Amino acid sequence: MTIETKGLKERISAKAIITILVVAVILTYSGFKFKDLISGPDIVLYSPSDGSSLNNELVNIKGRADRITQIYLNGRKIFTDQDGNFEEPLLLSSGYNAFELKAEDKFGREIVRKLQVVYNKS
Repeated sequence: MTIETKGLKERISAKAIITILVVAVILTYSGFKFKDLISGPDIVLYSPSDGSSLNNELVNIKGRADRITQIYLNGRKIFTDQDGNFEEPLLLSSGYNAFELKAEDKFGREIVRKLQVVYNKS
């Protein structure tokens, strides 16, 4: 094998390795984006927890919404920060209180989360 042939094989091998790495990165990125596409919207409630009993009439509903274009709390549009976090203050009525969070994604898919709490007026 001549030096020229050996150098050519090394260059071809380097190009093949770089091509394989680029394709692997593109496929990995596409996989994550495809997962988001088929997953649809999601809402995670941080506080208060569902079914909790509260002693304060003012409550902050905190959570995170992923892959959404809009979100509503009891039919009223609310807003998220750039990471999808939201926090909405609400006044509770004495006794049982129910709330509904509904989010939509850009394909019109919806998700609904219900929250029920009890306010024990002192």
